Amino acid sequence: MRDMSVGEASEYNPVAIEENILKCWRNRGIMKKTLESNRKETFSFLEGPPTANAPPALHHVEVRVFKDLVNRYHFMKGFAVPRKAGWDCHGLPVEVQVEKKLNLENKKDIEEYGVDKFVEECRNSVFTHIKEWDRLTERMAYWIDLEKPYITMDSDYIESVWWSLKQIYDKGLLYEGYRVVPYCPRCGTPLSSHEVAQGYKSVKDETVIVPLAAKERDFSLLAWTTTPWTLLSNVALAVNPEVDYAVIKYEGEKYVLAKNLAQARFPEAEILETVKGKDLVGVEYYPLFSHFVGKLEKPAWRVISGGFVTTEDGTGIVHIAPAFGEDDYNAGVENNLPLANPLDADGKFTSQVPELEGVFAKDADPKIITILEESGKLIAKFPYTHEYPFCWRCNTPLLYYAMKSWFIKVSEIVQKLVEKNSEINWYPEHVKEGRFGKWLENARDWSLSRNRFWGTPLPIWICQKCGGKKMVGSRKELLENARGIVDENIDLHRPYVDEVKFKCECGGEMERVPYVIDCWYDSGSAPYAQFHYPFENQDEFKKRFPYDFISEATDQTRGWFYTLHVLSTILFEKPAYKTCVVGGLLLDDAGEKMSKSKNNIINPWELFNTVGADAVRLQMCSTAPWNAVRFGIESLNEAVIPFLRTLWNCYSFTAKYMALDKFTPGDHNLADCELMLEDEWILASLANVVKNVTDNMEENNYHIAFSTLNNFVVEDLSRWYIKLIRDRLWIEDKEIDEGKKTTYMVLTEVFMTLTRLLAPFTPFIAEEIHLNFSKAESVHLEGWPTPGKIDLELITQMDVARKIFEAGSYCRQNAGIKLRHPISSLRITGDETVKKTCENLSDVIRKQLNTKKVEYLEKMDGLSFEAKPDFKQIGPVFGKDANKAAKAITENPDDARKIKESGVNGEIAGFKVSPEMILEIKINVPKGVSVRPFTSNNACGIVYIDEKQDECLMREALARDLIRNIQALRKTRSLDEMERISLKIQKNDKILEMLVEFQDTILSEVRAMEITLTDKLETEHKFIFEGVEIPFDFSF
Repeated sequence: MRDMSVGEASEYNPVAIEENILKCWRNRGIMKKTLESNRKETFSFLEGPPTANAPPALHHVEVRVFKDLVNRYHFMKGFAVPRKAGWDCHGLPVEVQVEKKLNLENKKDIEEYGVDKFVEECRNSVFTHIKEWDRLTERMAYWIDLEKPYITMDSDYIESVWWSLKQIYDKGLLYEGYRVVPYCPRCGTPLSSHEVAQGYKSVKDETVIVPLAAKERDFSLLAWTTTPWTLLSNVALAVNPEVDYAVIKYEGEKYVLAKNLAQARFPEAEILETVKGKDLVGVEYYPLFSHFVGKLEKPAWRVISGGFVTTEDGTGIVHIAPAFGEDDYNAGVENNLPLANPLDADGKFTSQVPELEGVFAKDADPKIITILEESGKLIAKFPYTHEYPFCWRCNTPLLYYAMKSWFIKVSEIVQKLVEKNSEINWYPEHVKEGRFGKWLENARDWSLSRNRFWGTPLPIWICQKCGGKKMVGSRKELLENARGIVDENIDLHRPYVDEVKFKCECGGEMERVPYVIDCWYDSGSAPYAQFHYPFENQDEFKKRFPYDFISEATDQTRGWFYTLHVLSTILFEKPAYKTCVVGGLLLDDAGEKMSKSKNNIINPWELFNTVGADAVRLQMCSTAPWNAVRFGIESLNEAVIPFLRTLWNCYSFTAKYMALDKFTPGDHNLADCELMLEDEWILASLANVVKNVTDNMEENNYHIAFSTLNNFVVEDLSRWYIKLIRDRLWIEDKEIDEGKKTTYMVLTEVFMTLTRLLAPFTPFIAEEIHLNFSKAESVHLEGWPTPGKIDLELITQMDVARKIFEAGSYCRQNAGIKLRHPISSLRITGDETVKKTCENLSDVIRKQLNTKKVEYLEKMDGLSFEAKPDFKQIGPVFGKDANKAAKAITENPDDARKIKESGVNGEIAGFKVSPEMILEIKINVPKGVSVRPFTSNNACGIVYIDEKQDECLMREALARDLIRNIQALRKTRSLDEMERISLKIQKNDKILEMLVEFQDTILSEVRAMEITLTDKLETEHKFIFEGVEIPFDFSF
């Protein structure tokens, strides 16, 4: 506890508060102390490495909030929480940016510029925006070790990656293959399936149906394609052997297509005959284009059998171009078909197609369609909207090329991947079997090699003479096998490592393959490569692996989450992580997804500099982490800023009175205080909050944890407890009485606990408040609170009391009686819980509703009910007994009312009745009274007040109105609450009668030294009471 008195709080200025706290943390080295703590148990966290060659954005803030929240929580729970930052340095993200900077358009330009110079430019650009990342990291209070990060381009890191590649190679899971792969023609490299998954877009293409005339037959086969440019490479047509195909007559010509599509495509056509697909297999046809006639090594242009052919769309006849499609390529291998590829490495037509030479494949579609139309070889064309893959870094449409590449045989370990996925706790849970699980079940071999320059080199050397291969797994192996002298500190990047040659056993020379690897492999190696495992730090790696927790955005289910899982399963037969929280999308205030194209992206600094980082962090926690969250000033004002202001106002209220009384919490002990019921309640409620927040943090339900805290601060603390104890703090004595001391110590306990619960969510405001109540160095070095005694019965009864207050307030408003005007009695009827509440908390109810007494009645005279059954709900349940059930409800309105108001099923005259079966409850109220029913959880009751007030009550009402108007004027004149005034009132009979009884009350409550009565008071300050004008004023 603080050993000096609590200081008064300033105005709530989040930006100023946060900047001061940042200075405090720097000066005290608080973050370093959380990173360097030596504790027995470790909570292991793995940071997903961003690329620092572009500035951070709001979506980076989102998952960093979740990560920081979890790490802070576990540190406060007593764990050591090592938090190493990481930077992803290789790959297309860096290369594409450097190409733009140097005005290089393709790989040829890079080679002319010089690979060595290009690689150095890449290396130098990696940390272009590192200062912006560091600055944002500090400003949002994301505590992570930036001084000792893992860096994927470091030689130690690369060496660990090489080790893992050799392990995979030795297991027989790394192979070179010739197959169709997704290929970026601009970047000049194949991509992996998880990279392709990052870049799909909805596009509208022109699709065509073309006739291919059969040889020695009198019909043409109709083929359909969404990629007209591939028609020049057509070498076969595929049909489903079990499908019925129709020979139709259309516009004087005979065509063949799937029978069930014939009517849809050609409604006016005549079906001449039907044949099975298998009967068409082997039919030869004339090619659409002649560019490859006489130039292919294998027979082409015939119908083949294809089980993959469907009749959902198109014509049921698939055009086959093995050079440009996975199914096509596989069909080509099975049917010994040739490859016809007229494109170069840039995806442009070569001189083999003179009329399209130099045109990019996708751009050639309109020209090809025109050629088909002019030659009479186009039956139909129509727009077709579908998903098409684009390069995830340069935004170029991908092509599917048959080419050589190195692959990891993921298809062989699919079952193991699925099995290990079952051991991971996913948030949300449906990702396990859904988005991630389905991706694993359909996992393809990982296209690993990249025909690029800046990346981890694939450490495979091949003999130029005999074709022998050698895989290197360490720098030591590299040096031992190298011909000639190689610097032991050699840079393991291209082009330097390319210069290292090996001597083959056959006497030939071995050269390294000209590839780097997929940069996603680099980041997927972070669990072990950050430790330079297995070359050092083996114990540290084993202590942390598998990692307890990771979190990134939803797109990483097919990115980093996937590569981590594949590599860990192959190398260690374990999942890489135990728990994964998937971040959702960010939306703008209007609920639209944030994107550059919509120009609705918010710079996080705009928010930090206006509402502060605490508000931004809380907004991220206002909904489930995996759900989309609205973000903008409007949504911040709606969801979290009211909470922060209410918290600050409660703290400011408490600190103000403590400062006035020079109260020092450290001089007292809560255990020695005599608690009133409202004190016991707020502490019980606080203990319940500790339990609920802790339970939800354990389940990664940060949104529910925050909602619990929000409800406690706004409803329990601000709107109820402070209202209940305000009068205790108003007492003016030189010595602090027991009631005030108890209140201060209860509030101290509330804020000391609250700030620890809030520390992971709102680290700045939690620190600011905590340091004013405590001499601790930082709230972030404190332990997580444990729940005290949870008196659920008291919590329930206080909830009922609040509902009684709401119902009583409604009755007052209905009767036109202001809350500050006293009433003679408040009558309540209800169930057993309501009865106990009235017995135990009658004083609380009496004070808050300003009534002279609270009466609990078993039944209220003159009050009756009518219950109206809902036959739509009753009929299906009770059938032939529906009328009897309805009659039971009608004849037992009291029982029906309890069921309806409690929302809980009950029994009436032997019928099990649900609340939905009761359409409405009508209350018949006697004249001159106001009535309001209420419910609280399963408790229900009715509040009842008289609308008439006697003369005694009216005198007190006048005193209350006078006090309220004086206090309002004090506030207008900006008087301090403790400043004394001299009060003047224009007298009349009502005032004179009232002062006899309430003069001392008025003097005390408005801080007046005296009251002067005058016959005439010239003032603009007056109010109306019962039709009479009451002028008043004061001096100070």
